[in-house]
Amino acid sequence: MSRERKTGGSTGRWDAFVRSLYFDIQKVDGVKPLEIWGGLKEIADPRELTRLVQNLYKIVIPLANESLTGREFSEHSRASKEAVTALLTRLREQPNAIVFDRFPDPPTQEEGQKQLYQAVKKEAASAVKNAVARRSATETGSLFPDGLFDFGEMRVVDNELPFIIFTEKEFRVIHGLMIVYLWLIDFESILMESLEENGVEHEVMVRYWHFSRKVAKEVPLVVQGETTDPRGLVLHLSERLKQADYLDVFEAVYRWYESAQETFIPAGR
Repeated sequence: MSRERKTGGSTGRWDAFVRSLYFDIQKVDGVKPLEIWGGLKEIADPRELTRLVQNLYKIVIPLANESLTGREFSEHSRASKEAVTALLTRLREQPNAIVFDRFPDPPTQEEGQKQLYQAVKKEAASAVKNAVARRSATETGSLFPDGLFDFGEMRVVDNELPFIIFTEKEFRVIHGLMIVYLWLIDFESILMESLEENGVEHEVMVRYWHFSRKVAKEVPLVVQGETTDPRGLVLHLSERLKQADYLDVFEAVYRWYESAQETFIPAGR
């Protein structure tokens, strides 16, 4: 089998796909039900499978976040990965009962997509509940105060909530919070592990990590005039929390996200 065939397409197409994936997983919001439907329908296609797994994580992570507030971030990470593994297994085993009996064709209308989202979210909630139940209730020790990374408190919009209007600053701060939370639970790593475990070509992960390092090198995160990385940001944020003065840190993270996205995926490209 040729290298191109194994990775599902040309080098250029995969590089573009990885760029898109990198920025899409920096934020949890924006589940795409059609990508879930298409991923199940074309699960042998590595791109479709990648988008399916990515969307399952976007459903699972807020549910795990809600159940594990105040617990070690490593617990959030492990529970999310376990839940996605269980959810994907169930979807593979019963795709018709969960999705295709009800949606034999792609649900192109908003109401149909909402119903598909709700059906998968119901299965996800069960998977998260089981994963959380396996975590010891005595394991505590979050680095940050309860509620700081609580998606409910942040009013993160999911596919079921009415549209909430934010000020521009609120939007940047909330999404900056979300990005930092995803760094804290090491979302990139658990996503890549899930893809590899489900047969996506290893070269895709290599390309992803190469691009991630490229972004960090070419568009470094700058907070208060100093270049930092996620680990350094955590230490900086811990100090700022002592002064109850930290919202601008998250705004700076989101401005970094916008700048990096414009650098690597310019508007209209």
